[in-house]
Amino acid sequence: MPTTRIVERVEATGPATVTFAARLSPVPSLSDFAFLIPILVLFWCTTGVGWLLTDSDTGWHIRTGEWILRNGRAPAVDIFSFTRPGLPWFAWEWLSDVMMAAVHHVAGLRGIVLLSLVLLGLTSTCIYRNAVAESGHRFIAITLTSLGVAASTIHWLARPHLATPLLAAVFLGTLIRVQRSGESHLLLVLLPLTILWVNLHGGFFVGIVLLITYALGSFVEDLIQENGVRVSTRAKKYVLAAVGCLAASLINPYGYRLHIHVAQYLGTSFYVDRISEFQSADFHSFSAAYFETVLALAIAAAFWHLASGRLIQVMLLLSWTHLALFSVRNIPIFAVVAAPGISSALREWLEYARSSSSLNWLRRFSGSVSELESGLQLIASHSKRDRLHCVPCLGVLTLGVLLAYPGHLKALHAGFDPKRFPVLAASALSRQTAPESIRLYANWQWGGYLIYRLWPSLKVFDDGRTDFYGPTFIQDGLDVWDAKSNWSRILAQYDVNATLLPVDSALAAVLRERPDWTPVYQDQVAVLFERTDRGK
Repeated sequence: MPTTRIVERVEATGPATVTFAARLSPVPSLSDFAFLIPILVLFWCTTGVGWLLTDSDTGWHIRTGEWILRNGRAPAVDIFSFTRPGLPWFAWEWLSDVMMAAVHHVAGLRGIVLLSLVLLGLTSTCIYRNAVAESGHRFIAITLTSLGVAASTIHWLARPHLATPLLAAVFLGTLIRVQRSGESHLLLVLLPLTILWVNLHGGFFVGIVLLITYALGSFVEDLIQENGVRVSTRAKKYVLAAVGCLAASLINPYGYRLHIHVAQYLGTSFYVDRISEFQSADFHSFSAAYFETVLALAIAAAFWHLASGRLIQVMLLLSWTHLALFSVRNIPIFAVVAAPGISSALREWLEYARSSSSLNWLRRFSGSVSELESGLQLIASHSKRDRLHCVPCLGVLTLGVLLAYPGHLKALHAGFDPKRFPVLAASALSRQTAPESIRLYANWQWGGYLIYRLWPSLKVFDDGRTDFYGPTFIQDGLDVWDAKSNWSRILAQYDVNATLLPVDSALAAVLRERPDWTPVYQDQVAVLFERTDRGK
């Protein structure tokens, strides 16, 4: 039977004949599958749910949220360290911290992992829908979504920054719709989204950058086409939206001071040089092949759009390609921004190959993809209704049960890795008679975990809040870690009377030779030293 007749028969049934049972159909849509992609990628490409807990900052975020829930306000000064007590601190992710604390109270670290995967699933769904909106090609969209999700695993951590790719995808979806339909009033939705974003994570400026990119791109496009009327209207609406979002971002506990703080933090080269997630991607990592594929497609698509005069896509693709190469933190956002532009270019490439290519294999391949897409379109038209997304809900529920009862499957154990963090040593510290009297030095990568396990009984030397401690203090901590000549002076300056170090660290080797430092606990991961003679 010809495809057109099938479509006519499907359309003839009409949405009015759809029953509630049909809405509960277990057959998933591609949007449902897009939601489940992060879960599949997590177990296919990483070590499992523990991958999301490889950064100890999760710990201090949870405890910050608990403090806020108890006190009914965001903290204004430090509450975690003995080295910087009472100094001003911007808890710029306070709303995310509250959410994490509430989830942790109910379900522990399993709940934190599940919350993270839900955010990743929603981001994946938005990427897919944005790609479909831009290209109208479902097969290309779901393929690009899978590649982008796999490429972004390098920065999958159970931290507030997961909100930024999601909200960037929502922003971009709104901009795509405004550009295609001309419904400028939809830009008003971005104002409350910005208020939400600025209180969830400091990456709120990404939304404003997207608006400015659309304004510049549309301005240059219309200027080249010598369309004076559109130059004064199309770009203007994006500029006004950007100004409105900037004003909306002031609605946070710290006002404009947060913007100054974020700008100063991101503008400090010290952090780029010393923090791994600010540095460029390691192309020897397991996820590099996925990132390289999206990267190559983005560059090729940018030149394709340039030839067609679509400068908004050119600016989006090239700017975020640069940012993704500059820092791994930007790769998830790059995946969000690049997918629509790549998908539209890919569709045009396939259409060109099918109609104009002299290579038989390329025409056959293009034809096969077109047939597959026709089938997906048919399924979509048949199931286009107010669908209840049972499959994603069932997937999340199933994963929640598996996390609660993981058995012997290591990939399902939601906890800090005892081979990476001082789990047993923290238990030993908790048994000390007066933990509040311990002034403990530990590396910042362990600080968040120690806050999670031992605060408020024990306060830390430092932790992952590098923006709070500042370059000078962090450098002092690194000098101690590397056992440089000034390590003893720095520890004495802060009256440190105990150190918790990896068993094979440089400072541990030095302290073993010192008569004024005594090892009081050791396991396969960490060794705890106590200072026995402060006069030396």
